[in-house]
Amino acid sequence: MVELSVVIPTFNRASRLRTCLEALAHQTQPAEDFEVVVVVDGSTDDTRQMLSELKLPFLLRVIEQPNQGQCAARNHGAQVASGRTLLFLDDDIIPGPDLISTHLAAHQEHSGIVGIGSLRMSIPTKADWFVRGFAQAWHEHYEHLGKNERPATWMDCYSGNLSLQRSEFLNAGGFSLDLPANFDLELGYRLEQRGLEFVYLSAAQGEHDDYKDGRKLLEETEREGQLAHELYRRHPSMLPRLFGSFWDTTPRAVALRRIFLLLNVPPWMLARLGFVFRNSARAGDLYRFLQALAYWRGVRHAAPNPMTWSQIVGRTPILMYHAFSASAEEASRYVLPVKQFARQMAWLKWRKYRVITLEEFLCYLREYRFPPAHAVIITMDDGYADNYIYAFPILRQYHFPATIFLVSQNVGGQNCWDSNGNLRGRPLLGWSDIRQMLRLGMQFGAHSRTHPQLDSASDEQLDDQVRGARIDLERKLNIPIHTFAYPYGKFNARTLKVVEEAGYWGACSVRVGMNSLKTPPFALQRIEIRGTDSLLDFVRKLEWQHDSP
Repeated sequence: MVELSVVIPTFNRASRLRTCLEALAHQTQPAEDFEVVVVVDGSTDDTRQMLSELKLPFLLRVIEQPNQGQCAARNHGAQVASGRTLLFLDDDIIPGPDLISTHLAAHQEHSGIVGIGSLRMSIPTKADWFVRGFAQAWHEHYEHLGKNERPATWMDCYSGNLSLQRSEFLNAGGFSLDLPANFDLELGYRLEQRGLEFVYLSAAQGEHDDYKDGRKLLEETEREGQLAHELYRRHPSMLPRLFGSFWDTTPRAVALRRIFLLLNVPPWMLARLGFVFRNSARAGDLYRFLQALAYWRGVRHAAPNPMTWSQIVGRTPILMYHAFSASAEEASRYVLPVKQFARQMAWLKWRKYRVITLEEFLCYLREYRFPPAHAVIITMDDGYADNYIYAFPILRQYHFPATIFLVSQNVGGQNCWDSNGNLRGRPLLGWSDIRQMLRLGMQFGAHSRTHPQLDSASDEQLDDQVRGARIDLERKLNIPIHTFAYPYGKFNARTLKVVEEAGYWGACSVRVGMNSLKTPPFALQRIEIRGTDSLLDFVRKLEWQHDSP
């Protein structure tokens, strides 16, 4: 038995396949350590004759099958391979001399890994500006992996230069036969779910020798966007990665993207204008804009209905309030006059916002479902007595739920954590009012036990403040407490871990922005509504707020 089997599917690419095989003949790994399995997928060119005439130092096994597609060919090759390790190569990849030795050494050193080799793009001098941008982006992709700027994941799983144990591949079921594209990413996802780790192998270099013009590349990207819906149907937990990045750019780029999507402009037509910027620093920005536009155009066209598209591109604002007052004279950052609050809730009603609870929103994220379009969440920090006196009647009038975050050991007391300002000494809700609000549809979350700054607390203090607050509230209210808000909005990686391990579903920060499908549930963003905000300020924040940098 050889150590490693190289599996190469091919269809009518005799010349490229020959170049690939001849490069494999010059590997630093001894030829007796590996075999090459070429699966001829119904080729009608001179592939068979070329293979019969080649003189190679390694064992070459040629398998023929009727044309069934590259996934079926790869699966067939894996079935007949004799090596413990499989290395998948495309027939248009020219392997570097250390490609096989690098993959093989990685699997000899580690078990349960997927080896991701490096791919360089070979482009002719006649290539258009978009193709050059594509090659540059491809280079930067592997450069980031090589610098360990982020770990490799299933999103980096490209079958052109990929290795794993044969048993792992077969147990995972191989490549899906009914996906026209993204089949390698889908396999990678299943492998990750099975506990395999992805390892980038920078020395396993291959050169991709398959020229496509800009229009073809954009059409392929658009098809990937269309297939995102099918991937989500098969694997709902892919949701954040497939649909969560619509807003991951500048407000200007988002606005332009929405305009071109509305006008249904093919990205390749816009790419024709790229020659204007081909030699400028803005060429890269234009390339990224068109790539994203092509992907989202595919997503939009394949969306089952307009409502689904609205949910995909929508974001959910979480409004943050503190205290309320009957007097406009008391208006400040943290104290909102009740008349202003009434006007704001009337605006939500008039604009037909769907007011949902924070727990409901977290359920959508936890279950990998699209949150409702045009939804909004109302939260109030600290749990002041005026929440019951002034805000609660208005919320009941409009049948709007809200989540109030309580400082568990100060319930019935007053704000004693602020050293100055008009919240200092302000009365807090008592248990009887809390229970009445609870019976009438309000929800409650934890805001720690005594409102300290958690990012600087000791491990013991942190656990007491986070876990202890949940215990306090659950004992007093006899309900599960699923939500948390960080006092002063301060948190770090250690705080996030403790809150999650304490059993909460999610937590609110004071980072400014709206929440998309990929917003971390334990670092939810909010929009602070100040007592000095006019109705126009409120509308501006609600309708046009963009995430903070």
